[in-house]
Amino acid sequence: MSASMLSMFDFLLCNKTSSIMESPTLQKQPQGEGRKRSRFSVVTPALVNDDSPRPRKKLCKFDSPTEHTAEPNLLSSLPDEVVGHVLSFCVGIEDRFSLQTTSRDFRRISNSHQMTQNLQLGGDLSGNGGIIQDEDTPVSAIKKLTPFAKAGNLEAVYMLGMVKSYCHEEVHVGINLLQHAAAEGYVRASYTLGLILRDWLPDEASNYMKDAASNGYLPALQEVLPASEMKSKYGDPCAGELAEFLDPVCLNRLLGRHYVQCPHLREVNTSHCWNPLCGRWAFKAQSLRQVIKYNSRVSRMKMCSRCCRAKYCSKLCQVHDWRSGRHKMECPFL
Repeated sequence: MSASMLSMFDFLLCNKTSSIMESPTLQKQPQGEGRKRSRFSVVTPALVNDDSPRPRKKLCKFDSPTEHTAEPNLLSSLPDEVVGHVLSFCVGIEDRFSLQTTSRDFRRISNSHQMTQNLQLGGDLSGNGGIIQDEDTPVSAIKKLTPFAKAGNLEAVYMLGMVKSYCHEEVHVGINLLQHAAAEGYVRASYTLGLILRDWLPDEASNYMKDAASNGYLPALQEVLPASEMKSKYGDPCAGELAEFLDPVCLNRLLGRHYVQCPHLREVNTSHCWNPLCGRWAFKAQSLRQVIKYNSRVSRMKMCSRCCRAKYCSKLCQVHDWRSGRHKMECPFL
């Protein structure tokens, strides 16, 4: 670069610096005044007579002519009962997870008894959305179900009673839980007690089954009414309609895993329900010692009259397995 060009560049730079030092101050343009692209307008400074230095205020890009006050939180201003009632329509486990991860207020409200006692813990018919996962053991399942059972969730009480009845030797604890759920009006628990106790306490089991049938519970009606009367009144439900009355898929999977993996069940004579969607099993009444040892679940399975091989814990499982086509296809070859 030549010397003349360097001197000209220094001259322009000095003039630019002096013009910036003497330029008017910049102020933020109030909103709504004119449609200008620039956010700042040029204002001529006031003339002063003295040369005394004055403090200069730093202008910030985010300064505002008016102070912004924090708006009140609408969620915190509403009573918890109102918010809880609105959120109570989110009854699935996946909905609960969404509430737990949305905000602290939603997490606190979703942990209240008002929310936990109405949650549907079993999931759908395909096994999705259940509280019990495939990696859970009876111990971890009990740990998951206990807080909901304490909150008064009858489905949790029922599932906890089933796990205690089928996965622990102290069967009476599970029976007591099922009896509590039946006393609170959970019809599925009354029906299940009618099945579990029918060879142990037949009179009490009959009362539970009749109570479930009086409430219009279809599986209990199958046990109480003759086949001809059942067909004339309720027709022939398909397998999909009957599947709605089976226990939750996640619960049946847990009971099935325990039956396969539990070592002490290999030492006694047991019988598992032939329906693959059911996880119930029972001890066969072949020795009084086994009955006294385990106190309950003496088997009286429903046997297929054609093959005399398939055994079912109830008429519900027997009819469902036949109308689904599975046993209907395999029966001639057994």
